[in-house]
Amino acid sequence: MTREDMSIQKNKYLNYTALIGLGFLWMGTAYIVQAYRLLQFLDGKVINLLVCGVYYVCQAFGIGAVGFLFAKQPIIAGGHALPFWSTLITVVCAAAAVFLPFVPIIIAAGALMNITIGVLSGCYLTRLATDIPQHRRGIVFGAAYAFGSIGTWLLSLPMDAKFLWSSYSFYAVAVLAAASLILLRHLSPPPKQDSSLEQLSHSFSKRTIWLAAAVLFLLSLENTLGFSFPLKSAPSSVNIELTRTFYALGLIIAGLINDRNRRWGAICSLAALAFPFAALALGSNAVGETAMWMAAYLFLGFWSAYRILVFSDISAKRGLHGLAAGGLLVGRLGEAIGTLGASFLAGALLIVASAVVFILVIALFFSLYQKIYSPIINAEELEKQRLLEYTSRFKLSPREHQIFNLIVQGMSNTEIATALFITESTVKFHAGNIFKKTGLSSRSVLITDFKLRNTL
Repeated sequence: MTREDMSIQKNKYLNYTALIGLGFLWMGTAYIVQAYRLLQFLDGKVINLLVCGVYYVCQAFGIGAVGFLFAKQPIIAGGHALPFWSTLITVVCAAAAVFLPFVPIIIAAGALMNITIGVLSGCYLTRLATDIPQHRRGIVFGAAYAFGSIGTWLLSLPMDAKFLWSSYSFYAVAVLAAASLILLRHLSPPPKQDSSLEQLSHSFSKRTIWLAAAVLFLLSLENTLGFSFPLKSAPSSVNIELTRTFYALGLIIAGLINDRNRRWGAICSLAALAFPFAALALGSNAVGETAMWMAAYLFLGFWSAYRILVFSDISAKRGLHGLAAGGLLVGRLGEAIGTLGASFLAGALLIVASAVVFILVIALFFSLYQKIYSPIINAEELEKQRLLEYTSRFKLSPREHQIFNLIVQGMSNTEIATALFITESTVKFHAGNIFKKTGLSSRSVLITDFKLRNTL
């Protein structure tokens, strides 16, 4: 890959980050605007059940619908018409919520709007799986979602923090939606899905996929219950600026860590569930409780990234685009059930129910962890051992070992130089030494020899 190709790839990642981030920004804004509009007519508890319960189910329905469409009609699902019309419907529903004074119409428009938000989310996350390689998927999603999170907060600041309550908010939604459509027009259709037996034989089983769905559902359920704990100090002492900042920071850190090591990202997402319990235990210590609460928001970014990346990776490995947004689908259902549970459970009952779910999550999580990551660990260790044996046989130096490792991965001199922060001439020098020591004449022969020795 030349430097020009690498620049093109970098621009591609930035474009997708902008597209997904802008999408989550304007859809999140429309969602909040509709909720604020309902606050003018309905009780807060009713709105919470409606917005975080019923509407999350509507989003899950939309995600499922677009997943089914990707599975059955990928050309239609991957085209520009579906996101265009979904965007248009969402904007029209936002207009109905802002300008019409009839509560039933606002509620119905909100339901339809959240279905189309689900459709659009499914489209964006499917493109994340099909167009972004695994080692960049985390940071693209994390940065995009962080952009959306901070952006919705910034939009709320004008007019003495009443902008999203005003009719002007609709025009912001419309402009941002139009900008997202402009970005979307530059995307090429997603690659064809491959569900061949050869592809499936090297990927996750159906049982593992169902286990992943169960774990992500319970993680979302537990997260919603945990953030409903009756804390003494944290909710009143922590402002929205801090929570949004910590959450956005957590998303970016989670993206970076997941791209380097999915296993650590998974563990951190599980750790996120412990912080509400820690905050509860420190109830007599206002500073400690608040610190745990802020840590919970930081690690919430890991949970948000994990539920997206698990199914995004499964989708990419199986070649089935319809699975790409499965994590968000089951997550929304878990959040809806969690909202319902938190509304009817209070005090000790809520804490006990959350503790039971927490124990169940841990049990299933490590079962999933073994199925997904243990084979990867074993394969990585085996590959390291094979590399060490091969390079030791020919007495390659540590630097030559590094370069040999990247050569057998198929990387060019330019890519190796970039990865190791050395010049291309240095790479050529060490590659020449490798050829001399092994007695081989070219990269292709070297790679073939390495693979043959591993087979024997």
